[in-house]
This record gives sequence, C-alpha cells and structure tokens, in this order.
Amino acid sequence: MNYFSEQNELIRFARDFVKNRIDSLDKDVRYCLQEPRNPSSPAYAPFPALLYCFSTIDLLGSLYAGDASRSADTVNNSKKYAQRFMNYNEEQSHLMIQIFRYKLVHLAQPNFVYQDKSKSRRVTWSYFHDDRGKHLRIEKLPLDSKIPVTSYWTIPVDHVFMIGILQLMNDIKDSVERPGGYLHSMETTPDLQDRFKKAVEQIFSA
Repeated sequence: MNYFSEQNELIRFARDFVKNRIDSLDKDVRYCLQEPRNPSSPAYAPFPALLYCFSTIDLLGSLYAGDASRSADTVNNSKKYAQRFMNYNEEQSHLMIQIFRYKLVHLAQPNFVYQDKSKSRRVTWSYFHDDRGKHLRIEKLPLDSKIPVTSYWTIPVDHVFMIGILQLMNDIKDSVERPGGYLHSMETTPDLQDRFKKAVEQIFSA
C-alpha cells in the first residue's frame, strides 16, 4: 500500500516527523539539565537526557538505513548515522554506544568500566552538562587509577571517555538541520526517501 500520494507529500511528512522529534529532544534535554526551582528537589536528570539522545539517534539510524523492524541492526545503524551525519569517527561512535547507550537502556546506568579488548584498555566514563572541550574525548589516566565500588572493592581503569550532554543533543540537531545534513540529503536523494518511507511504514504498522 502506498501511504503517500506523491513524493512531495513524503518529503513534507518527513520534515514534520523529524522536526517534531528534534524539537522535543531539545526541549526535554534542556529541561533535564536546568537547575531545580525547589532547593529540596534533586538537581538535574542527566541519564534521562542521555537516554532521549540515544533513542533519537536510534530513530534517525533506522530512517537512514530504511529498517525499523524488530530484527533491525539498531546499533550498527546508529553508528553509521553518527559517522555519516554527526561527523563522529569510528572510535567515538563505538565508545559512545558501548559505554553509554547499551547499559543505560538495559541496566539504567553505564557500567563502571568498559573492557575495550580491541585496544587492551579499561575505560571508565564521565559526563558534563555543557563542555564542548571535553565532549567525546578519551584520556589516559594516571597509573594505578581505580574506581571505588564499595569501601572494599575497587576496579582498575586506565582511560576515561567523556561526553557533553548538551553537545550531544546539539550534534543530533545539527546532523538533521544543517545544509548537507540528514533532511537535506533525504530531500534530494531518492534512495534515502525510499528508505525513510520503508522505515516509517514499519514504525506505524508495528
């Protein structure tokens, strides 16, 4: 069944569909990072902000790949999107997803340490609300660095991977809105239009 009467209708729908998600992401992430009005309230909600960022990358990766089915390779689709439209390199996209996305989705918080077997390193993580200078940086830690789990239990680490939450959200927005970004590329590339259409039909028929 053809849900769009013409290609222009598909493009208009795509622009509205993606823009609404990006506007929601911007609003909710900023809300999560604002200072609480009530001093007794918990300060900030960084993990919900990160979760929304990663779910949006998952969505955009599905639209880019043309696969939003239950069997979709969501992780690789997200990596490909991050590298193609967010200008992240392979290492950055890999660590971002392995350290933050996987465990936030399944265990509510990242693991203390990620064992990066490809480079024989033990990587911990840190986040900042707003720090472009540290966003996506990986730094070597001093020798014998350890993460305390309990008063009797520590885990050795040798690197830290850092992420700026506001920078991640802005990178997602820019990947969609800039000239040469996802929407512009989709509007001018029939293959991307076909992939978008396929993924959207899977989303709404699920």
